[in-house]
Amino acid sequence: MTDLDVLALGSALVELTPTELGANLTIADRYEALPSGATANFCVALAKLGIRVGLATRVGDDELGQWLRAKLSGYGVDMSLALSVRDQLTPVSFCWMDQDGAKTFFFYRFPGYSDPIAEFAQQPLTDDDLRRARLLDFSEAVVRAEPLRSVSLEMARRARALGLRVCYALNYRSGAWREPMETIVNVQRRALALADVAVMNREEAMLVTGTDEVSAGVLLDLGPSVVAVTAGAEGAWIAAPGLWEHVAACPVEVRYDIGAGDTFHAGLVAGLLRGLGPVEAGRCASCTAALRICRTAEMSCLPTWEEVLALARP
Repeated sequence: MTDLDVLALGSALVELTPTELGANLTIADRYEALPSGATANFCVALAKLGIRVGLATRVGDDELGQWLRAKLSGYGVDMSLALSVRDQLTPVSFCWMDQDGAKTFFFYRFPGYSDPIAEFAQQPLTDDDLRRARLLDFSEAVVRAEPLRSVSLEMARRARALGLRVCYALNYRSGAWREPMETIVNVQRRALALADVAVMNREEAMLVTGTDEVSAGVLLDLGPSVVAVTAGAEGAWIAAPGLWEHVAACPVEVRYDIGAGDTFHAGLVAGLLRGLGPVEAGRCASCTAALRICRTAEMSCLPTWEEVLALARP
């Protein structure tokens, strides 16, 4: 039975960020705890946009894991497929953003001790789990290493065979990989070949295409039928068959732009699921990200679909 619009496969962690904007970790003494991780950010943004979303992940069998599951559930994310892993701790990150918007992250996630998502391969999604949704979303975090890589790619294959749309977000983190660049690019291409929709930034697009001159044809040859390439304040480019169009960024005063890409990702998927064309969905994604970064870090400040439409269609 389909009771979700989106089932997202990825990691979730607890993020601690200074309550004072621009304060770095050497001087901050007050922090705010937030659910985090690219996929968790994406899920909360989708839920706020009115999309039924579930998060398939693993957390530690500790109090932080309990807090994380409860917090995400409170934001409207279905957590029935977010299981705790015995003898694992929930990962934590510290991050801060300076007055110019530059971001610094420190991740506390250690294999065999505080990396529960690595255990997902022990109990992957079943066909019945996949049938709950219209679209399966996965990202780079679940293809970084074996055995989770092969299991995740196989889940994407099964999802397509079952009739689901598949979205892949590159979200490349170079420090998280332990393999040669040739292997990294090959894995990313394998994931893209299984996707109907892909989201990446300009640097990631150049990485997977091997060229500085990224074009619609080159991107669509990788497999997806819709590709969004983001470039911060320069906006985004939307590729689809016969289409290569620029979508301008919405000018706003930046207050907190951590997770902006995840929010763009959510806005794009929400638009496509609501039947919008690629460009219109891209415009809504740009507006979703703009409304995220002009507000505080608190996730309750994420925009609603009505707010997005009001900005996209003044």
